[in-house]
Amino acid sequence: MIYLGLLFAALAAISWGTFFVPVRKVGITNVWQLQGATSIGVLLFAIPIGFFWGFGIEPSGIASGIIWTVGNLLALYAVRLIGLARTSPFLAGFSIITSFTWGILFFGEKFDSLILALVAIGFLLSGLPFVSNGARNPSIQKKGYIMAAAGGLIGGSYVIPMQVTHTLQSGFFSSSLSIFVIGIPLFFFARRFIKKEIVAGIISGTLFNIGSLSVLIAIGLIGITIAYPISQTATLFAVSWGILYFKEIVQKRGIIRVGIGVLLVLCGAALLAIA
Repeated sequence: MIYLGLLFAALAAISWGTFFVPVRKVGITNVWQLQGATSIGVLLFAIPIGFFWGFGIEPSGIASGIIWTVGNLLALYAVRLIGLARTSPFLAGFSIITSFTWGILFFGEKFDSLILALVAIGFLLSGLPFVSNGARNPSIQKKGYIMAAAGGLIGGSYVIPMQVTHTLQSGFFSSSLSIFVIGIPLFFFARRFIKKEIVAGIISGTLFNIGSLSVLIAIGLIGITIAYPISQTATLFAVSWGILYFKEIVQKRGIIRVGIGVLLVLCGAALLAIA
């Protein structure tokens, strides 16, 4: 069961690490439209899963959908301001800290070595300054990092309502429906119906929900303090897309610094998983 949980956590990492790629490819010109299109992809994926996990409406799932929507809107703004390569480590770092705090203080999850767990958090925090270095426009960059951090703190809590009520599976459709119900008004509010952006948003929504399904299964098998940090190694994939494909950072020094920051974040996630 442990290995199966780790496998699903890894699948979540791959899916979430690729989640922003379609919308980054077409350009984030209107966050509201992309969020609305993303919500369509989320629901389309959730419908077939509902035949196995149910179509019941769970308040916990609705709450989770609201939390995720807020976090994702902040993340989209951050990607638009500072790029995918710099946003992702901040999202991952603060999401892991949030899930770690919930696991320890609320759910009473235990570590074999609390000292090692605290060292892991230290790695996570020490990696973030490397990622944030090299701003060309300090005011815009600062705003982007704040949004990325806030998106991570909020997004890291999105599974908590379902875990508290033990509705990780039965609440999956409710959370997806909640995201859809919030996203559709945003979609029409944007008044921009650009086909390529809509398609990109739907693909992103599908990728997100593949990761969401995977992480919910993993949490049920191995717990949030292990499953969620592993899933946040998605930052490795996201940063690779940002640097290698989108060329967001071209200077060698900048790439090295971001690379060091990512490695510190990943080392923190790995230590947390074995602590």
